[in-house]
Amino acid sequence: MIIAHICHRMDLTLRQKGGIAPLNQTLFMILVISLSCLIALCIGLLIRALIEPHLLDTDFETLPASGGCANTGESSALKVCFFSDLHAALCFIPEDKLIDAIFSSHCDAILFGGDVCNKGKATEAGLKRLSGIAARAEKLHIPCYAIRGNHDLRISREQYLASGFTLLENESVSLHTPAGREYLLIGLDDSGKKNRVWPEIRIANPAEHPVERRILLVHNPEYINAVKSREYRYQLSGHFHGGQIYLPFNLEYRLLRTESLAREGIRRGVFEKDGISGYISRGIGCVVFPLRLFSRPQITHITFPE
Repeated sequence: MIIAHICHRMDLTLRQKGGIAPLNQTLFMILVISLSCLIALCIGLLIRALIEPHLLDTDFETLPASGGCANTGESSALKVCFFSDLHAALCFIPEDKLIDAIFSSHCDAILFGGDVCNKGKATEAGLKRLSGIAARAEKLHIPCYAIRGNHDLRISREQYLASGFTLLENESVSLHTPAGREYLLIGLDDSGKKNRVWPEIRIANPAEHPVERRILLVHNPEYINAVKSREYRYQLSGHFHGGQIYLPFNLEYRLLRTESLAREGIRRGVFEKDGISGYISRGIGCVVFPLRLFSRPQITHITFPE
């Protein structure tokens, strides 16, 4: 109605200016309908963007082995539950719903990819959420590991330990399947966006840990392009939020992100690059605005090949 009123006034104005012919009625109606549809579309997208942060996806993925081989034996395959970018200040997933999703399927370890808070805000709330997850995991004897994201730089190792998650600061731990097969989890710290320093991977007794069973947990997926030496086979990351507002033609990545990996088209989900199989989580919470569009929060159960 507002658009029709505006267009009607435009028509009257044009009529009052001597010598200007009336607007073609067909074109006039096309204009009214087009503008009405555009406004309706924008309102619909806004409503969806307000709803999506409250909807949690539970996804299941199997990462390709070296050379693109499929996963083999179930008993010797490692299974982890991976989530990232909690951003507790703008997280709208109920704690019990998140916990139920994480424990909806068997896993050998729970991995958190960083950004528990929003630039230091809601740190306690974020760690409390991790505590709830770790408490359930402890009853099931499932280890929980975390790394820092670029929002977590002031969170200490002790704070993470108090939440029940072991913080990996450029160090590695062994993960085991029920059949006893060993994988090496390497957790790298994040140095933030300014004056970024990419840490090197240091592995004690590397001969004891084949590259084919090394998993890198690093917040920013850009790491794969930032370093020359890639002494690992799998990579788990977050940071990109799946776009958060996933615009047509990937405009979010083209206009707002500077990472070369995103510009290559590697932005979320499973990817393969230079012999590395990886996964980029869409995360759970939001930054800046409490909105998500075509990028619902997610936790992912990931199976690594034998």
